[in-house]
Amino acid sequence: MAAFYGTFAFMGASGRIYNVDAYFSDTVDGLVRFDGGAGASSTSPDSFNAPEPVVLIDMAVASGASSTTKIQLLRNNQPTGDFLRYSLHSASNSIRPPLRIGFRPGTEIRAIQKA
Repeated sequence: MAAFYGTFAFMGASGRIYNVDAYFSDTVDGLVRFDGGAGASSTSPDSFNAPEPVVLIDMAVASGASSTTKIQLLRNNQPTGDFLRYSLHSASNSIRPPLRIGFRPGTEIRAIQKA
């Protein structure tokens, strides 16, 4: 199993774009780690708090995983019903599917890695 990196792009209601780097441990049922200000790593926070109403507009991962194939998004620890497959959201894929997954201000956004 090899860890890899990616970026989540959120668009705020203000029009601001929040590019949040992420660390994927490639461990089934492991939480994705979000950059808390010092770069994404295995010790980074396991959530991102929406500072305003935001919409997840893109996710790009640097490389494919070997143990996990997708992530499940969580909104305040509740599944949103959305699964994002790494193969579709590879940074090398120039035609990644568009995303429009909304989160209210103060929402704790998490992602859990699935097989």
